[in-house]
Amino acid sequence: MDDREPEVGVEAELDEWIEYGSEQLDERRWDWFSWVALALGIVTVVGIAMLWPTGRTSEQVAELSTLGVPSQFHAAEIVRVEEAPCAGVTSLVCTTVDFELIAGPDIGFVLSQEFPEGPTTPEFKVGQQAVMSYIPANAVVREIRDEPCSFDAAQTCRVLSLVTGEGSDAAISDYELFPGEEEGSYFVGSPVMADFIEGDDGELEIFSVAPESPFRQYRFADFQRRPVLLWLVIVFAIVVVWLGRWRGAAALGGLVASVCILLFFILPAILDGRSPVLVAVFGSAGIAFVALYLAHGFNRMTTVAVIGTMGALTLTALLSALVVGLSEFTGLVSEESSLLTLFDDVDVRGLLLAGIVLGAAGAIDDVTVTQASAVWELKAANRQMGVAELFRRGLKIGRDHIASMVNTLLLAYAGASLPLIVLFVLSEQSLGTVANSEVVAVEIVRTLVGSIGLVAAVPFTTWLAAVASGGSGAPHRH
Repeated sequence: MDDREPEVGVEAELDEWIEYGSEQLDERRWDWFSWVALALGIVTVVGIAMLWPTGRTSEQVAELSTLGVPSQFHAAEIVRVEEAPCAGVTSLVCTTVDFELIAGPDIGFVLSQEFPEGPTTPEFKVGQQAVMSYIPANAVVREIRDEPCSFDAAQTCRVLSLVTGEGSDAAISDYELFPGEEEGSYFVGSPVMADFIEGDDGELEIFSVAPESPFRQYRFADFQRRPVLLWLVIVFAIVVVWLGRWRGAAALGGLVASVCILLFFILPAILDGRSPVLVAVFGSAGIAFVALYLAHGFNRMTTVAVIGTMGALTLTALLSALVVGLSEFTGLVSEESSLLTLFDDVDVRGLLLAGIVLGAAGAIDDVTVTQASAVWELKAANRQMGVAELFRRGLKIGRDHIASMVNTLLLAYAGASLPLIVLFVLSEQSLGTVANSEVVAVEIVRTLVGSIGLVAAVPFTTWLAAVASGGSGAPHRH
């Protein structure tokens, strides 16, 4: 006799998910947990609405383009790889690579780029796909005139009057060419590539000018990895749906919603000059609401997890602000951070705080859901178990979970900073000196503050879950 359970059909799985994610329309639906979650949801929506970006991000992208930071990238194929003496210094060996553009405005154009041989030189192979950065011309020659040279009035220099920007943001600047400096390459109306530097008065000044040319506009940026990433995403989605069925599909929906909140609210709002800490807190809260309810259903267990997550996030944000203030962090821990100081509206130090909150948010979600689910399962196993016993047993499970989660955070941050840590070890600096440096101290603060938020989430969520599922009879998810 075959005692195996019959396979669950697709319709039965869908019915199970609908039942799992639905609430009974009875008198127990709107208890104080529901009202607290509703209030937190309203606060989150209002906060996101007040912090919503105004759309100034495009202006800052234009400023980065002015500084020579590329915002356009086009695909290319490597058609030739050859090692030979470098063109500038023949005593050195360079790898000369020919790239044929297969996308963008110059399809079919072949350009060469030299890479000096060294440990950081990429390994190029014919047939590889590459990504080329593209910097478009950012100025137009408005006028050309001859004037006495600024460095020697006895000589005559050609002066280019350049127009940068468009519309109300257009600006006219003069650039003096040295005698014989590609004078025949410029004419009125020709687009040019201008490099800018920050002058003594804080204004951007033209540092150099070059004629528009694909040889100057394209540079190797990276290898093409999109096909690999696409297949990895597809495999990930298949595995999640195969194991989680409809709940897995709902979890993927929550993941997509989280990415959308990050890309369309959190990042634009920070670039818009909003407080990075507030944006991170309300953005993380929005992600928690959407992701948790989508993945786990609209029920009392999820509501408990959401309330626990909100409490832990608030504590993490407050503690982060306190510790970062006492530690006197500048936020300038990388080259990217230093570049952001050029934009007055971006709070670099606030970005550090926002990073701590966002980094801990995902782990906090995990802890709160696990604790709420554990308490619900305990109640289902023993319906006579009271609130105190549920809290005690749930807290015991939470201790084991926290022990592994704290170690996970440490390894995650250490792994991200491993090259830097190795560099400090090679420098033979003392442990105290290494820990005191801002770039390492920031990771220590991330780990410890995030861990405190995780630890606080365990007893708080466990107590909420014990109260919500307590009493006699079977536990209700609503």
